[in-house]
Amino acid sequence: MYLKEHIVRVENIKTMQTLNAAGIDHKVIAMFMSCEGIPMQSPDICAILNNYDTLGSKRLPSKKVKALIDAKQLGEDDESLPCPASY
Repeated sequence: MYLKEHIVRVENIKTMQTLNAAGIDHKVIAMFMSCEGIPMQSPDICAILNNYDTLGSKRLPSKKVKALIDAKQLGEDDESLPCPASY
C-alpha cells in the first residue's frame, strides 16, 4: 500500500503541480492556495512539491498504513479533544 493513495485533498497537490509546471512562482501559488482557504507560504509549496513524489516511491506494509489511518480516526472520534475551530 502506498501512502500517497491515502492523502486527503490530493486535488490540491495536483493543482500546485499544474501551476508549478506552468512556471508560476511559488509565492503566487501560495497566494492562490491561501485564497482558496488553505493558508500557505512559498516554502510550504516547495516542500510539498519536492516531497509528494517520494511518497509514492516506497511501498509500505499495509499494517503500518492501517495503523496510521486508525490513529487519525481515533483523533477524529475522540470527543475529549478540543476542537481547534472553537478557539
